[in-house]
Amino acid sequence: MTGSRPGLGVVGRRLAQFLLDEMLVFVPMLLLAIAVVWLFHPDGAGLLTFLKIVFYAMLALDFAGQWFVNAWWPYRHGGQTPAMRWLRLRVVTLDGTHPSLGAFLVRELLMVVDGFAWGLAGITVMVVNPRRQRFGDIVARTVVVRVPQRRNSLVGLGGSAHQAAFPGPDGDLGAVAGPQLALGRADVGLDRGHRHHE
Repeated sequence: MTGSRPGLGVVGRRLAQFLLDEMLVFVPMLLLAIAVVWLFHPDGAGLLTFLKIVFYAMLALDFAGQWFVNAWWPYRHGGQTPAMRWLRLRVVTLDGTHPSLGAFLVRELLMVVDGFAWGLAGITVMVVNPRRQRFGDIVARTVVVRVPQRRNSLVGLGGSAHQAAFPGPDGDLGAVAGPQLALGRADVGLDRGHRHHE
């Protein structure tokens, strides 16, 4: 991967993406728990036991939902969680290919480490890492990159919907990996005004 150190803006974008994906799982689980307690709660001494059962069932469903959204979904959808698609982010391997399901599972498993101290561990690693990788990305050999806005037009012109994006020379994320068009001297104005118009 080429390019200079990505800007810190990608860290903020990744935090927003993480919170959105968390809400996609947590909010439905919370609403479901409230509905179950409201409709099926027993009276009397059995209420506390019922609430414990609902609590642990919701934890299990939330756990499964996190794995689905953060591992299975991006594996099946071009390296993007739902929030990554909205924020134009994508997970790719260090050589620009689509990660395996195992890589996504490793990334999700190591959220235990990255999420330590309310996520400060992962944020710190991203800030100091040249590729803005969290610990899970380093171990899985993946990187989160920004999808160029012009990507949609590439698909209609024969470009790949799964084309990777890498940090560009401007230090931000958004340059498309692959061959670049060669510009002649006349195209960039290096002929000092001796350009001939046809």
